Amino acid sequence: MALNPYDSPRGRLRSRVETTRRQFLLLIGAVGALGATLFGGIELLKFMFPAATLESPPEFKTTFTLDDLTGNNSLKVNVLSDTANRVTVVLDSTGVYAVYLVCTHLGCTPNYVSDVTSGTGVDDKSPLVDQHYKAEGSAISTRNGWACPCHGSRYYIDSTNFYGPAPRPMDWVDIQLAPDKHFVVNRGVITVYRQAGDNAIPKWRLDPKSGKTNGQTVGV
Repeated sequence: MALNPYDSPRGRLRSRVETTRRQFLLLIGAVGALGATLFGGIELLKFMFPAATLESPPEFKTTFTLDDLTGNNSLKVNVLSDTANRVTVVLDSTGVYAVYLVCTHLGCTPNYVSDVTSGTGVDDKSPLVDQHYKAEGSAISTRNGWACPCHGSRYYIDSTNFYGPAPRPMDWVDIQLAPDKHFVVNRGVITVYRQAGDNAIPKWRLDPKSGKTNGQTVGV
């Protein structure tokens, strides 16, 4: 802005101040517009190229098959774990179920053990233990289950907590039988959710012969 040569010194100073103020406002406006354009461009790029999540999908297919679980080969076991996906598949006399290996205390991953009552002071011959291992009418020699490595919580084979700070049983998740005899497990679908103090053995099962579930969910 040109200065008036006939203006007073005070008038000239005021003109300079007004000019500086306009320049400042123009600068702020330009910076704001540039920032908005940049932010909008970044968000548009994010929309066009969605970021991949590093979390594993809730649904997965096991590397082992039904034959592996039922013992029709050299494995001859009735419990198989996929620790990377935090799931153990169990076969008992009434069917198949999948335990979600998330300790209900602080979320650690419990380890499968063949003698879960060892070191707990729990009497293996007590009725409380028997109801979880003789429910099908036949004695089971091994007291298998899960032991949490973080704070010592213990769970029977049906995921019922009985020792340590875990407040409730671990959950069961949905399991299906694929045509190739591998199992499809969905950790996003809970089939058995039990509250603290619920020691009842869940009845939900997958029939390994028909490949169908009985639909007897708990708490969901």
